Amino acid sequence: MFEAALSETPYFDDEPAAPRPERVRLLDMQRRPAVAKAPPPPGPAAAPRPARNIDTPEQMAAIEAAIAELRPRLKADGGDCELVQVEGDIVRVRMTGACAGCQLASMTVLGVRMKIIEKLGFPVKVIPV
Repeated sequence: MFEAALSETPYFDDEPAAPRPERVRLLDMQRRPAVAKAPPPPGPAAAPRPARNIDTPEQMAAIEAAIAELRPRLKADGGDCELVQVEGDIVRVRMTGACAGCQLASMTVLGVRMKIIEKLGFPVKVIPV
């Protein structure tokens, strides 16, 4: 019974092999002349973005409120986030509890950053310490 089923099963070895594409030698590719790039269009150079300082009590309260909103979710997993320092547009936070050694702590810090940006209305850097 099985022998009959096996004899009717097509094998891939019975099919003709497809022709292989021609191989390109790497050395030939490296010796080709470089194509000249077009010069960039004239215009004003992009100025660096000025850093915004977080210096008002309202902004500090917004940062603390953003962290407070995330805190219940972090505590549910056994972790926490503490505000350590604010300097210019840099916010330093400390991940504690289960968040301290978690492999996804960088994603949590990214979530904290997005929540702070949502509250403040301008981009900041969030650095875990």
